[in-house]
Amino acid sequence: MIVPGSGAAPQIHPLEPNDPQELGGYPLLGRIGAGGMGVVYLAETRTGRKLALKAILKEYVQDPEFRTRFRRETVAAMKVRGRFLATVIDADPDGAQPWMAVEYVEGPSLSAVVQAHGPLSEPDVRSVLAGLAEALRAVHQVGIVHRDLKPSNILLGQDGPYVIDFGIAQAADTTSLTRTGLKVGTPSFMAPEQVLGSGSTAAADIWALGAVALYAATGQRAFGEGDTTVVYYRVVHENPDLSACPAWLLPLVQACLAKDPDVRPNLQEIVDFANGTPADLRTATTKIVPGPDVPEVYDDEETALRDDEATVLKVQPSERAPAPTPDPEPAAPRRMSRPITWLLAAAGVLVVGGIATAFVLGMPGAEPDAAATSSASASAEPSPSAIDECLVGEWRLDSLTTKMRIDALDETVEATGFEGRVTEFRADGTQLVHYDDAEPARAKTSIGELTETWTGTASYIVSTSDDGVLTTSGSDFRDVTMTIALSGESAERQPNVPTQALEYTCDETTYTERGSNGFEATYTRVN
Repeated sequence: MIVPGSGAAPQIHPLEPNDPQELGGYPLLGRIGAGGMGVVYLAETRTGRKLALKAILKEYVQDPEFRTRFRRETVAAMKVRGRFLATVIDADPDGAQPWMAVEYVEGPSLSAVVQAHGPLSEPDVRSVLAGLAEALRAVHQVGIVHRDLKPSNILLGQDGPYVIDFGIAQAADTTSLTRTGLKVGTPSFMAPEQVLGSGSTAAADIWALGAVALYAATGQRAFGEGDTTVVYYRVVHENPDLSACPAWLLPLVQACLAKDPDVRPNLQEIVDFANGTPADLRTATTKIVPGPDVPEVYDDEETALRDDEATVLKVQPSERAPAPTPDPEPAAPRRMSRPITWLLAAAGVLVVGGIATAFVLGMPGAEPDAAATSSASASAEPSPSAIDECLVGEWRLDSLTTKMRIDALDETVEATGFEGRVTEFRADGTQLVHYDDAEPARAKTSIGELTETWTGTASYIVSTSDDGVLTTSGSDFRDVTMTIALSGESAERQPNVPTQALEYTCDETTYTERGSNGFEATYTRVN
């Protein structure tokens, strides 16, 4: 994708006198910017990898409801992996200063490009549209609704668009701040159901995507600009101004900006449209809905709304349209029994993967997503991959430690284990992880010790970068069984581990991996 100025990174400003010099062990190099929820800093890892680190503002830090939701959304966001997403690398939702670090994208925002160079060409709009739809699909699959998709939250890198800030706006939506009159959002890109307070599903992101597409192609907002109350009235009661919309884009924008969320197109139809495949957008229905962990917003008597300029306005309660009905919650795994069922449904488990070698909290109350299960169970065929020659061979795990949040128990625990597990890297980019001789993973909780025992062999496709990052692109867990035990009860599941990226170091005898939540694993070479 060729976008004017897309290769230029945003300007980095010096740290201000009251800014910290580091957060979470990451040195802060400067300020990228500031917004309604926090300050974004340019940070750096020990290996020199650049991160965009967002420190949350004081008014949110002091709200306990925000902290609870931010913690939950951080856990979900760290599991999201997508080609067009700025991946969440690390976070500390429980510290005195909560923060979240994502990969740094060297490129300007869509809003900056359009303001500086004017509307994008049709090929570039199609490219951006397809990338954003794929990004939202990855976000929705883990039960997150973005809620604040807008041109300033879309970065244009050299290789395409990147969506940022997923999961953060949602964390603010049901705190006490919303009940006292503050709503983080952007009027021209918020769906009518958000304005009316009838709840936000994935269909609200479809609306925003249509508004973003119009902005990219015309430089104009669908409901104009000006007084915030006027813009919100237009969003709810009037038709969008599409007089400048190119004819080729008009069907999509009209469909996305339908007042009724149930008749907006789904993401696959938007991808097909962007790629030039005909789609009956005007009769399409939105099939994507958030999972049970995505609560509705605006359960309050009064709502206040904030636009790009941080104008705060009181909006009187209005009649609310019924919220879209989500799909029924998936049934709990059959072999679960209390307290295992309750803990797994509310908190997830200690899922540990070969390449990840990190404890990843599973989605609450559900078996692995069908699409994810299909991907995880498909045989991973080796393909040419850039892998550090130092890794090639067999390594035995000596120690593994990490911290793990269990929301159901409202506690953070330290987890260890899997000593003796053997990891085998091959030159073709294949990784085999053998669990049969591994010790169980262990975490002490307030209701007893939680353990996981894995058997079998998992395989991955892996690659490494010059700056010491190890990444997966495929996995096969068909031969692996995971047995979970707690307080005398046990249950079996097939693991479902997402793709991940870890920092690593390697020499002739020792291999070490490091990741978020204090994760560190050390191996000794076997051969």
